Amino acid sequence: MNKMQALVFKDVGQLVQEEIPIPQVKNPDDVLLKVKTVGICGSDVKILEGKHHFKPNTVLGHEFCGEVVEVGSHVKYIKVGDRVAIDNNIRCGFCSFCRMGLSSQCVEIKFNALGVMRDGGYAEYCLVPEKQCFVLPPEIDDVFGSQVETLATVVNGMNHLLMNPYDYVMILGFGPIGYLFAQFAKNIAAKVAVTEIDPYRISVAKECGLTVWNPREVNVVEKITEFTYGRKADIVIEATGNALEQALQCVTPGGKVLPFGMDSSIKATIVPNEVTRWATKIIGLYLGQNTMVPSIRVFQENRLNMKPFFTKVIPLAEGLGAFECLGLDIKTMQHKPKSAMKIVMKV
Repeated sequence: MNKMQALVFKDVGQLVQEEIPIPQVKNPDDVLLKVKTVGICGSDVKILEGKHHFKPNTVLGHEFCGEVVEVGSHVKYIKVGDRVAIDNNIRCGFCSFCRMGLSSQCVEIKFNALGVMRDGGYAEYCLVPEKQCFVLPPEIDDVFGSQVETLATVVNGMNHLLMNPYDYVMILGFGPIGYLFAQFAKNIAAKVAVTEIDPYRISVAKECGLTVWNPREVNVVEKITEFTYGRKADIVIEATGNALEQALQCVTPGGKVLPFGMDSSIKATIVPNEVTRWATKIIGLYLGQNTMVPSIRVFQENRLNMKPFFTKVIPLAEGLGAFECLGLDIKTMQHKPKSAMKIVMKV
């Protein structure tokens, strides 16, 4: 058999299931994976909408794990039979950013990201460089294995936030990223509140025991002020990509704002003097940064409540319909209420 099933992104608004050739090992560092599971990310939805950088005729899927079935001639540390999670963001290792410890700002990522600019995990097989593979311990099953890279981005955020046990934390947006930040914050901070507009995800936040406000129904600046006894939040994590202005209104003087959600179609207006006057620390971050191994450790030790996170596991063949559960009708490209947090496809 030299063909496989895949979900291929043709162009904005066009995702199709088709049969394509199985990739072949060519480069010395190539690793061929039999994909086990792949998560559907909010970034994939934005790619379909044209709100994220993309490359037409690409197999999407950057949250995945698989079993190694073949390796190139120079592969040294990964062997056939290994079960591995993938860091989809391929860094060059040679640019000044990589060599100064800022590999997530590598100039090559934009051109090489698996599942975005190179074929990813929405397929039966995927070809990846050895350095992107991280062996999974037996305590982490395939479903959790698909989310190691997702968690790694959040761990990078936590490393920079330096959250304290006396902090008041506010998270804008309770999608999968907001969920993971909230789980960490519940383990560390004094108080945590989240905002969300989607009824399903509001229900998940309540299931997790979180204080949640709908910004379309209440004034969240007033709510966070009351919630923190007049102080406002020490840390505001903006996990939607479209609420930086609101985040700055909700943070206390001297506090930290982490703009973490991504939406290239959004512009914000801020008053620089307000940032200066109130010593607001705006922390810019992108992806993970040497956080795949820490992410594996967090899952391995069962440190987060992930039960409400995984809504369902479906076959790859049902993948096109899953986007509707995540709020996007592919046929009409219209938004609709969500009915899922994280959907993982079993390949």
